[in-house]
Amino acid sequence: MSTAEGSRTRPSRKVWAVVAALVVIVLAGLLHAWRNTNVLTEDRLCGGLVSAARADAVLPGAGRLDAEGDGLGKDLTDTVCRVGKTSVVLGSGEGELTVRVWAEQGDDLLGADRSPELAKTSFFAGGATGGVDAYTGWALLPEECWATRPVIVRLNSTREISDRTAFAALTTDTARAVAAGAGCGDLPEKPGKLIPPRSEAARPVSEGRVCGLDGFSVRDRVPTGAEVLEAGQKAPADLWSCKLSLEVDSPGSVRADGFMKFMASRDPQLIAAVRKAPGTADGVVTSPAMLLHCAEGAPLYVAYDSGLQYLEASKRHADLPPRSAYFEPFVKAAAKTFGCAAPTSG
Repeated sequence: MSTAEGSRTRPSRKVWAVVAALVVIVLAGLLHAWRNTNVLTEDRLCGGLVSAARADAVLPGAGRLDAEGDGLGKDLTDTVCRVGKTSVVLGSGEGELTVRVWAEQGDDLLGADRSPELAKTSFFAGGATGGVDAYTGWALLPEECWATRPVIVRLNSTREISDRTAFAALTTDTARAVAAGAGCGDLPEKPGKLIPPRSEAARPVSEGRVCGLDGFSVRDRVPTGAEVLEAGQKAPADLWSCKLSLEVDSPGSVRADGFMKFMASRDPQLIAAVRKAPGTADGVVTSPAMLLHCAEGAPLYVAYDSGLQYLEASKRHADLPPRSAYFEPFVKAAAKTFGCAAPTSG
């Protein structure tokens, strides 16, 4: 074979350069997909507990999901999983979700620890029971999963979550996977319709219908001249809360905590959880909470708590009524509004 013929059969340097460039592009594409997208990520993370697609929809920005956690703990309440989203793309930011399973006393499910601000929470009920706000989501596991106390799945985000519908879907789906993995019951794949706050900002109360409760007034139970604001969900609802705050000169944290907080529920799953609390046989759960037995319809759970503004006001105004003075009129108005006829606590 002549030298000319050999040169025609060997690839030229230009061809090798093109091939090398294509290889670099392919490798760069695979590296980008691995570092910045979820193309190569498993469908479910944390031992099957967390949907990658739902987590990706909830965590803000773009990036790759990574998880720490092998699934259910030996004890159900030992379960901890973290799902993070990271990216090398500038401006994408980072975010992390932490999933935990723990037992909680039933009358604390609507307590302040469930969410930074109950009045800003969007609840869901019917099939699955829980709530979400901008950073926290929780869902109650089926009763078959409970030992001595009700068990919830709770999700916490390090970044603000704007899509509450997606967050509620992720929370419910995760709780469903936990229950299925533990073999202790079933939950729907998606939550029911969300019960959102009436508005983002607090608004002046309407005397005689404070917090939307028929016949509820507080004018003679607050400092003279103080404007009272309310925030919360529309009443009646299966899960409901309302926070009263005073438009007065208070430190930021005191004002944020509010004056009085009221809660009510007729959701069967939450009622079952409350019945697990000590003292429910007599209708009284704790001193500021009661389980009302209604002549018609489901029982009604009612509770209240005072805020830091009340503590501050009680020091400045000696004639301010005791905390208990707010509970009886609230219970009476809540029973009327929520359709609890002839309520009894026994």
